[in-house]
Amino acid sequence: MKFLENLSDFGINPVEKKQKVLSGKNFFVLWSSLGIGLLVISAGSFISSSNMTEAITAIIVGSIVGSVLLALAGKIGSDHSVPSIVSMRPAFGLHGSYLLTILNMFQLIGWSTFEITILSKAANIFTNGIVDFHVWSIIFGIIIILFCILGPLKIVKQWLTKFAVWIVYGSTLFMLANIILTINGMGLGNVLDTNISVTASTDSGLSFFNSLDLVIAMPLSWLPLVADYNRFAKNGKNAFVGTFVGFSITNSLFYIIGLLLGINDVFEILITIQTFFYGLVLLVLIVDEIDNVFANIFSSAMSFKNICNKINYKYLVIFFTGLGVLLANLIPIQQYENFLLIIGALFAPLFAIVLTDYYVVRKRQIMVENFYEQANKVKASSFFAFLVGCITYLILSPISWFHAADMALNIGSTIPSMAISILVFLVIEFLIKKVKFKNKEYSTDNKIE
Repeated sequence: MKFLENLSDFGINPVEKKQKVLSGKNFFVLWSSLGIGLLVISAGSFISSSNMTEAITAIIVGSIVGSVLLALAGKIGSDHSVPSIVSMRPAFGLHGSYLLTILNMFQLIGWSTFEITILSKAANIFTNGIVDFHVWSIIFGIIIILFCILGPLKIVKQWLTKFAVWIVYGSTLFMLANIILTINGMGLGNVLDTNISVTASTDSGLSFFNSLDLVIAMPLSWLPLVADYNRFAKNGKNAFVGTFVGFSITNSLFYIIGLLLGINDVFEILITIQTFFYGLVLLVLIVDEIDNVFANIFSSAMSFKNICNKINYKYLVIFFTGLGVLLANLIPIQQYENFLLIIGALFAPLFAIVLTDYYVVRKRQIMVENFYEQANKVKASSFFAFLVGCITYLILSPISWFHAADMALNIGSTIPSMAISILVFLVIEFLIKKVKFKNKEYSTDNKIE
């Protein structure tokens, strides 16, 4: 079969059985690490509701819902050994997946640029400006390329599982404990009072469900990547549990830290961590942030190979890392909240359709060939439902340019957009099957006559 050729290169081909070596613990570690990030702290500052209890509830519920979706998307990769972009083909078609490739690469390049910028700025602050931001961006670019060349299996088993993630967990709990103690007038004293603002983000006027949207947006951003790594799972069920538990814990912790700090400017967050939580904490977060950039760059290469699988991924990761470094030096971080909006609007309805097609319509009964040679060219029903879902999200989101206040039902954007996408998709699929059945019945009757 054509799709089984050239298995020596990481790409869109199904991985060999000997490469399926990651355990549930490995996935807990991997997705714990990827749920951690300085940008998550910044996103947490946007969360608002009528009181602290509602805000924290929105964070926990959003992290759980988003992590379930993440784990379900990853299980498609675990079940069939295929990467994320290929897992979308049965729902959207082979040629339809090319458009999704472009959308995915757009968000991956955006995340890579944001994170390289933050890494370089954080290192610049950590070294008190001795090494210039531009120099740090090149240094991190080289490190990221080395990570990508080593590949996800070595990074997860040798780096994250044995060392990195446990140090990060310790630093995270230390930072959270100090913030809580400070709010209670203990620990670090009143020096952080000007930086910690529990109700600072409530000025944005976001409801509980709108806050939920912003929390779910973070795991949604990883949905187009998850199967790139979960396809290496020894056991699909263990990978599901490890992914869900790992990401939901760290996503919740970092959103809560962001909520309590109340600082949405990521550079101010860096200065706060450096000044009040000791430089060691900032150093640990810098080290962990590299894993996030690695994941985005590696998956950029995997996505590109959906269009052209002949180019070795090592050359692609060099190109995408170089592009990220270049953009980090040219483009300032602005309107981060709007970036989360775009991610939610695109990937909430998209994966609602992918998951519905796989788990509901096909009931997981699909052969690996259906991801490759036997995939439909384009599936119009999916794209129509996807478009309706995107429009629904943008109309209902209060931070959208197309927000219609008189149509808002105070139920957020994510849940309605996913629900309408699923409903439209299922209705169209039902009508198509009904028409095919009638045509088949009519053809049979004519033959009998």
